[in-house]
Amino acid sequence: MRQQQKAPIDYQLDYMERLFYKIKFKKTESYVIHRIWDKLDDTRIRFEIQQPIKLPNGKTVLADLYLPQLGIFIEVNEPYHENEQQKLADEYRNKAIIDITKDNLFVIQCGISDRAGEWRTLKEIHQQIDEVVSTIKKKIAETPDLKPWNTSECLTVEYHKKKGVFNLNDSLRTIDDICAVFDTMPKHRGYLRMGATPVPGHENLEIWYPIKDNNKGWKNERKDHDDTIIEYHEDEDKRTKHVAAVIKDNHQRITFFRSEDALGIVLYRFLGVYQLDISKSEELGKCVWKRIRTDYQV
Repeated sequence: MRQQQKAPIDYQLDYMERLFYKIKFKKTESYVIHRIWDKLDDTRIRFEIQQPIKLPNGKTVLADLYLPQLGIFIEVNEPYHENEQQKLADEYRNKAIIDITKDNLFVIQCGISDRAGEWRTLKEIHQQIDEVVSTIKKKIAETPDLKPWNTSECLTVEYHKKKGVFNLNDSLRTIDDICAVFDTMPKHRGYLRMGATPVPGHENLEIWYPIKDNNKGWKNERKDHDDTIIEYHEDEDKRTKHVAAVIKDNHQRITFFRSEDALGIVLYRFLGVYQLDISKSEELGKCVWKRIRTDYQV
């Protein structure tokens, strides 16, 4: 009997730890964002760092901090931003961000505006942070329909069992959790976990948790806005045998695709129920899966 997998670290804790780790070498930016997070003290609000924005001149810039639920960007400017050339570049960048996104942008100035290269005092920086946090809190109070960042709750087996239906992009953190929603466990052959698990009580259904590619030669290509997934092995002989076996079984697959975000957090996202297109699979010599549903009642 296999031991039940221990619960993973809370998603929001994992997310914030990774977020701060990613900017650990940007000392001033890290300090300011840490303080905003601590002073705000509201886990309903999601923080996103290094948000890419394409400017009209074709360049892509990374915004220091973005609060997507509130439409707020925050930039942290160190003293080097105070030279004239950098000021002009910042003005263009900030105006472009506002024009493109229609969101609000606030700047924490850590340098003295008329003395390039000189730092403001910690007290002065804190005062600016306090003003920004006050503005954020005011915006929260003025947003009655705020959708809280409660990803940790939405990633549990209990949540999905109670919800009773999987919809597009619903997610779970592990394969064991996916299978637990269906009151089963991942299927193994010896010590190796198989790529799909039968759904109890449904002979023609299995749970599939593909990855884009792995170190064993398997590939899964998402096409047509996820309406199609092409599954195959790099080795021609293995590919041919697999296609034949899958055509013979002809199961539908409840599919959770493994994804990894910019912080390295792995989630399995529900993409729908897929049916094998036998004629296309025979034509390509690869398994061609077509989406037939975007939800599934548990």
